[in-house]
Amino acid sequence: MTAAQTQHDPAEQLLAYRRSREAISALVAGLPDPAAVGVPACPDWSVRDLVGHLVHICESFVALEDNQIDLVPLDDVPAAGLLERWAGLDDALPEALDRTPELRRRILLLDAFSHELDLRQGLDVPVEPTAHPAFDGALDLTTMGFGLAVHGGGLPALRIETPERSWVVGEGEPAGTVRGAAVDVFRSLSGRRTRPQIEGLEWSGGPAGRWAEAFAWGPFAPPAAEVEPFAGR
Repeated sequence: MTAAQTQHDPAEQLLAYRRSREAISALVAGLPDPAAVGVPACPDWSVRDLVGHLVHICESFVALEDNQIDLVPLDDVPAAGLLERWAGLDDALPEALDRTPELRRRILLLDAFSHELDLRQGLDVPVEPTAHPAFDGALDLTTMGFGLAVHGGGLPALRIETPERSWVVGEGEPAGTVRGAAVDVFRSLSGRRTRPQIEGLEWSGGPAGRWAEAFAWGPFAPPAAEVEPFAGR
């Protein structure tokens, strides 16, 4: 499998993580009752639950615990208290990032960035994700994870292309190519695009269905119903 595995500066990752935390915190603080607002991309969660999940992940990361990918949100703490706990972890993050392997750092950042986009879409406060400092690393990581699913499923190699970049995942020569806007590729690889939306990307050399099973990997899987529209650019 060939995919970008560039090492990232922990200091830059810290700034990107802070940007997502501060953006999420501002959006949540502006809601009268975050526990009463749903998140379409995470249909089992309210906005309060989403913040509880992010704080739980950050606390586990700072403690250097192995369960940092645990999806369970913290219970019985109001959103304002969760935001305060999250901000309070900031001082410990630099040392934790320095002591943590690259892959786990990237997972932490991918999680926060993905949920920032989830929240923005749910509240109809979108931004251009490609301008976010976490975007390139998040796209690299999801491409790598998808590639592992391609390889593990015995599927033929696939070329992934955006207007700016390209990757080859799987073993051997690519049997097909999928192209799309960088945002649509990223959200397709991270469980925010339905199968029909994934099939709506530009495919050549083979139908999307040939690689369909690989879009369910790690914590991700295509949703049954559309949670956000195509960016299409």
